[in-house]
Amino acid sequence: MRFGRLVQLCSLVFILAFGCLPAAVASNGFDAGDVVVVREAPHLIIPSDRWMPVFKAGEKVSLNIPIENTTNGTAKNVEVSLVVGDLSKFPFKSEKMTFTQHISSITSGTSIASFNLTVPANTKPGIYPIDVNIKYDADVGGGGQISGTVYVEVVNDYRQPAISLMNVRLPDERLPAGKSTLVTLVLNNEGDLPVKDVRIKLTGFNSGLALDNWSDTQKLGEMKAGEIKPVTFRIRVDSETKTGTYILDLNIDCKDEYDQEYKTETKVYLPVAGKGSQDDLIPRVLISNYSYGSGDFAVPGQVFTLNMSLTNTSEQTAVKNIKISLSSDGQVFIPVGSGSTLYIREIGPGETVDAGIRLKPKENAESQTYSISADIEFQDSEGNKLSEKEVISIPVMQPIDLLITDPVIPQAFSGSPVTVSVDFYNTGRATIRNLQIYTTGEFQVNDGYLFLGTLESGKNDYYDVTVIPGQTGELRGKIIFEYDDDAGRHYQTEKEFTLAVGEPMPMPNPGDMEPPMATPKQSVFKWWMIPGVLVLLAAIGFVVYRKKKKAKEAMFLDE
Repeated sequence: MRFGRLVQLCSLVFILAFGCLPAAVASNGFDAGDVVVVREAPHLIIPSDRWMPVFKAGEKVSLNIPIENTTNGTAKNVEVSLVVGDLSKFPFKSEKMTFTQHISSITSGTSIASFNLTVPANTKPGIYPIDVNIKYDADVGGGGQISGTVYVEVVNDYRQPAISLMNVRLPDERLPAGKSTLVTLVLNNEGDLPVKDVRIKLTGFNSGLALDNWSDTQKLGEMKAGEIKPVTFRIRVDSETKTGTYILDLNIDCKDEYDQEYKTETKVYLPVAGKGSQDDLIPRVLISNYSYGSGDFAVPGQVFTLNMSLTNTSEQTAVKNIKISLSSDGQVFIPVGSGSTLYIREIGPGETVDAGIRLKPKENAESQTYSISADIEFQDSEGNKLSEKEVISIPVMQPIDLLITDPVIPQAFSGSPVTVSVDFYNTGRATIRNLQIYTTGEFQVNDGYLFLGTLESGKNDYYDVTVIPGQTGELRGKIIFEYDDDAGRHYQTEKEFTLAVGEPMPMPNPGDMEPPMATPKQSVFKWWMIPGVLVLLAAIGFVVYRKKKKAKEAMFLDE
């Protein structure tokens, strides 16, 4: 029994020693002869350690989907598809009929499925999930299918379409009672994108005002970015209509180039000269002139004085107890040192009185033109209460604040290229537009021009340029930034720097360089282990033989 177990042990050692030999040989790159490498079924995954891509709206982009095979099996006929459900939530457009790419095979490592797409200019900024479906065939395992989700971020520098009422044009200051008048509404596309199918509808008419054989809906067709277009309505005022300001509703519908619909609702204020105003029996108080500060616009957070000139249009009747109540869009303008109401005791016939109020735009007010409504209440000489409504516009402009760091200048040598770089930050609240950067100096400049376009508030970027000095000493240069603000005003900022250029570096002699010593590949299996295994087996056999011989001698002596 003991001898049989010992033989089994020797056989097991022999199998383990020589059975592992082919695998060790194959794993270390040796010629294994008829050794067969076992192939596994492929296993595909979408790696989760990749950075989220950031795309800009309005640009053509490449969406790269990484696919990793975690085994040594080969995946064939790989089909990668972007799953598109609700198109309104999908941030891409494609010129092709499908969102599918094919890869012939993936054996090991990571392959990339690249999709050439376009991010529409009207895509809302945010993070979008993109569902991906992958199908594949395989010789082992029969193939399979996996699904996953990747995330992309979209940023949008474009102002979206916004058709606004810019002005109301009347033949005279007021619509006369008992007559029909052509009223022109001036519309402005304040966005950066063109629009089409622009439709204007004027409603809200009462018994005093009505359209005179005129459609309440007008079509303007297309409007380019920033384009201004007029639209006309013929309005008749009833002869019994009282003097005052009448409010109509204006509805504006349009589509962008991607058929996205936009709707705007606003008010149209129409002043009416009612019965008896023609003979100057009813006085009116109008804002004949106004100004704000010393510049062309107000600056958020900075106090300015709004000066207004109020005129009594009647040449016979004085007005008294004039109260002017001011209100602004979104309460952008905050009164400083007083309330939002002004009081004037009396304005004589045909006289003009000046009044002023200190205002401050909110710190976070966006760069655009805001309206201030002035509700004017007053009494005539007989104590009759009258009212007017005036609207004035004040542009608000956030200041541009571009912070540029000092240039980083490495050691320079004559005839050798060197890279100069700067970082820059938009530390203001306004968007920097048409940003372009270039370099000039006493050296050769390679690819020094860069156009970035827009740089939003809080964003940062960098600029580097390669220059080649042609002589030693101190060489001067400057990096120039040119950009515009929302009002189209142009700015230029320069960053000067000096290169300290030394003598050219000596070239090394190829004969003095020793080739690197190749490091032999370390093998887990050592060939000299084979004789050791054979010696071990011989020793075990010798011990067995000695024990068997001693057992026979003992039996002989006992007999």
